[in-house]
Amino acid sequence: MSPDGFTVWLTGLPCAGKTTLGRMLIHELQRRGVAAVHLEGGEVRANLGPELGFSLEDRHTANMRTAYAAGLVNRAGAACVVSAIAPLAATRRELRACLGQYVEVFLDCPLEQLINRDQRGLFQQALAHDGGKEFTGLGSPYEPPDDPEVRCLTGQESPGESLGKILAFLELARLIPTAGEKVAGGQVVEQGEGAYTPEEEAELTERLKDLGYL
Repeated sequence: MSPDGFTVWLTGLPCAGKTTLGRMLIHELQRRGVAAVHLEGGEVRANLGPELGFSLEDRHTANMRTAYAAGLVNRAGAACVVSAIAPLAATRRELRACLGQYVEVFLDCPLEQLINRDQRGLFQQALAHDGGKEFTGLGSPYEPPDDPEVRCLTGQESPGESLGKILAFLELARLIPTAGEKVAGGQVVEQGEGAYTPEEEAELTERLKDLGYL
């Protein structure tokens, strides 16, 4: 397991499940003995960027401030899970460049499905307010990642299935202990079997080699 901190950045359209999955991931990391902090985009913006609007420039600034906070967490040796849209590809390239261990997770779900399952009515509120011109996925663009480390099809998968994909990647990248292991004082204190099939392991291993993790 890597002794250094790392950041998992959950990106995707509004209502794709970023906050829910982020909380689930944090819970599982902590259960395995991994020190971890969850940064939720809206909460970070409220505290570190209350003066920011929702122009693309302000969104970029908010994301970079979040990345700075994540970097501080990583330098302290802890994992950071970020749930934030980060809509522009150029911004995400900058995030990858400034965060040493960066794992991009794309929560991929069709816009129509997100609108239909939006229990908080965010899309409808945006449309009623200004026609949705500053709402990501409506009037404001979202550029889907071309090559994320992990792609979660949150319109088809359960949250548990999406979580399993992320954990499998982090395990094979040697960033976290496996499902049957637990860490205390930086050492593995429990040992168990992996949580994926040989076929899945082979596929993920090739992916990690392509990305330079192995």
